[in-house]
Amino acid sequence: MSQRNKIQRLLRKGALATCLSLSVVCSSLSAVTAYAGPADDPAAAAPVIGPGGPGTTNANAAAGTDTNANAGQQADNSYYNQTLSNPVVNPVDKYSYSQMVNDISALASRYPGTVTVKSIGKSADGRDIYDVIVGNPNASKKILFQGAIHAREYIVVPLMMQQLEYLAAGFTNNATYMTQPLSNILGQVAFHFVPMLNPDGVTISQMGENGIQSEELRQTMYAADKASSRTTVSYEEYMRRWKANARGVDLNYNFAANWEGIKVSLTHPSANGYKGTNPLSEPESQAIANLIQGTGFNAVINYHAMGNVIYWDTQNNQKAAESKALANAVHALNGYSVLGSKGVGGLKDWLQQAAGISGITIEVGRSTCPVSFSEYPAIWNQNKAVPATLGYYVATH
Repeated sequence: MSQRNKIQRLLRKGALATCLSLSVVCSSLSAVTAYAGPADDPAAAAPVIGPGGPGTTNANAAAGTDTNANAGQQADNSYYNQTLSNPVVNPVDKYSYSQMVNDISALASRYPGTVTVKSIGKSADGRDIYDVIVGNPNASKKILFQGAIHAREYIVVPLMMQQLEYLAAGFTNNATYMTQPLSNILGQVAFHFVPMLNPDGVTISQMGENGIQSEELRQTMYAADKASSRTTVSYEEYMRRWKANARGVDLNYNFAANWEGIKVSLTHPSANGYKGTNPLSEPESQAIANLIQGTGFNAVINYHAMGNVIYWDTQNNQKAAESKALANAVHALNGYSVLGSKGVGGLKDWLQQAAGISGITIEVGRSTCPVSFSEYPAIWNQNKAVPATLGYYVATH
């Protein structure tokens, strides 16, 4: 049976968990707030500011700890400090779309009734975009984790796959977190994971143009930038640092959040920086927007790379207090700097401005994208408990 048929068969599987009472203390942290654009490359990255304020170092962030006295209650990491026995997800450098699909199928088979899978649409090159739900799909509260909207930031994909496996395994094995059984929160909150929103772009960054099936898309990928002399790097490096989808559109410039105000001179498809012909012009941005509008999420967490930064704000933010609280909770776990952002056209901006949904962007890693895989163990330690912590927050607010 093909992997696609396996996934389609899984779509019919439901999940049911017992809804139990829950209480948790969520810390409120007075963090340094600054305004900056998305941390992506060193030249564009905002300075990382430690909990002590400007000019301080953030050594604790690199270690995934926080010694700030205002951080509040520390999470119980005893479950997350364990290594799963015979895990499905085994992170590797250039964790690919096909490996992700195989792992999604295996997780749904191993955890029937706890892991539910559906396709929310297809990419420009025909790949399914998967939404993996852990917990009770019919829960009254829902939280979404999405990643790899930018192609070369694919280090977040194995991170999110491990995060969802730990949730599913914890439910099955009666694990506790913050003194509460994980089954409690998984009964009350549906965890949605879209680990790879931009599968074509990830494939390009990992494999070059040979990863794209459409001859028409392959022919347009490099031509416009080469003709305009916009790029001076080698062809191989150009592909490796690909950020857009297969149609050359930066998906995080493709949402109706002051899209007209995006100040870019680029008017043709490119590896990065082209906002498209109009908001939601791309199948991938349409797919995630339709999922969000049709589901009613209480919060959306966006994983990006790089900078060890948490962005929580935007212009005309309709959910500022809630988004700041999410950022504070994550900072208490990993020590990443908490910064505002005046971005336009991005998914987080659209969520907070137009959709009225709280959300944050978490930027992982330090090295230039694609982030070196040697950083993965630290990234995992810093972020492994983020879903459980934010799930508790959503359940109680």
